[in-house]
Amino acid sequence: MAKGVDGIGARTALGYLAARRDRIAAALASLAERRGSELERAPGGGREALGRVVEYCLRGKMIRGSLVYLGLEAAGAGSYPEAEGAADSTAVAMELFQAGLLVHDDIMDRDETRRGAPSIHARYAREAKSAGSPDGLHVGEALGICVGDLCYFEAFAELSHALAGRPLAASIAALCSERLAEVAAAQMADVRWGSSEADVSEKEILSLYLCKTARYSFSLPLAAGALLAGDEDAAAELSELGEALGIAFQIRDDELGLFGDPAVTGKGSGGDVREGKKTLLRSRLLAVAPTADRAKLGSIFGNARATDADIEYALGLAESLGVRASLASMSGDLASRARSCIAGLRGLDAGTRAVLDGLVDYVVLRDK
Repeated sequence: MAKGVDGIGARTALGYLAARRDRIAAALASLAERRGSELERAPGGGREALGRVVEYCLRGKMIRGSLVYLGLEAAGAGSYPEAEGAADSTAVAMELFQAGLLVHDDIMDRDETRRGAPSIHARYAREAKSAGSPDGLHVGEALGICVGDLCYFEAFAELSHALAGRPLAASIAALCSERLAEVAAAQMADVRWGSSEADVSEKEILSLYLCKTARYSFSLPLAAGALLAGDEDAAAELSELGEALGIAFQIRDDELGLFGDPAVTGKGSGGDVREGKKTLLRSRLLAVAPTADRAKLGSIFGNARATDADIEYALGLAESLGVRASLASMSGDLASRARSCIAGLRGLDAGTRAVLDGLVDYVVLRDK
C-alpha cells in the first residue's frame, strides 16, 4: 500500500463511480433496445450478440464511461445540463470500446473467464460444441472476433450521434481513434514480446503501459469529458493526470494477476506468468533473482503448463526479494504525481476534487 493512502478517499470515488455506472447501465439498456431492433433485420443474431455485449458491460466497473462525467465536471461544467445526453452517449461508447478490446484480448490470451463468468468466445465455443460443431473452439473465436467488431462499430455510431453539432466534435472523434490505434499497436507488441524469450527494457514496458492502458483507460475519457465542456486546456491537464493514474492502475493489475484472489478478481491467477507477459514485475524479478532461481523462473515464465506450485514459487520470490515492495513504491510515486496534477487544476469544486483524490486512492488500493 502506498504511503499516505487510506480507504476513505477510495470509498468517495467508488460512490461516484457507482452512481455514474447506474446512469451508463440505463443508457446501455436503451441502446440495446433501440439498436437490437434494427440489427434484427440482418441475419446472424446481431440483436442477441448486442444483448450479450450489454450484459458483459454490466458485469464491469464501467470506470472509463464514468470518467467522461468526471472530466466534464472537472472542466467546470457543473451538473452538465447542456451536455447531459452527449455525456451519456460518450460514456456508452467508452464502455463499448472497452468491451470490444476485452473480447479480442481474451481470444489472444486464451482466457476462458472474464468478470467471473465465461468469456464471450468461450461461451460461443461451448454452444457450438453442444450443437455438434467439430471445431467449436474455432467457431467460438470467430464469433468472438465478430462481437468485438460489433462493439467498435456501435461505439463509433453512438459517438457520432452524441457529438453532432458540438464545437469540438472532430477533436473528440479523432482522439478516440488515435488512442484506440495506440492500443492496437501496443497489443501487437505485447503479443510479440509474449512469444519471444528476448528481454524487454523497463522503458519499453512503461511505454506499453502508457499506450495500452493509461492513455486509453484514463486520459481518453477524462479528456473527452473536458472537450464536451469545450475546454481544451482542461483536456490537456486531465490527460496528464490520466497517464499517471493509468500506469499505476496497470502496475496494480500486474500485481493482482499474481497475488490477487481469483474469487475476487474474476480471473485465474498466474495468467500473465504462463503467457510470458513482459511485465514490470517479471523484469524486476529476473533482474534481482539469484542465478539458480533465475533459471527456474525462466522455465516458468511463458510456460502454459506452469503449475500452481510454480506460480506460488514466483510469488514467494517476488515478495522475499522486495520486488513487490519496489512496485508499491513506484505506485506511490505515481500517486503523488497524480495528486500534483489535481492540485494544479483550476476551478475545481470541493466535491469534484474529492472524487479525483479518491480515484488516486482507489487505483492503488483496488482488489479487482
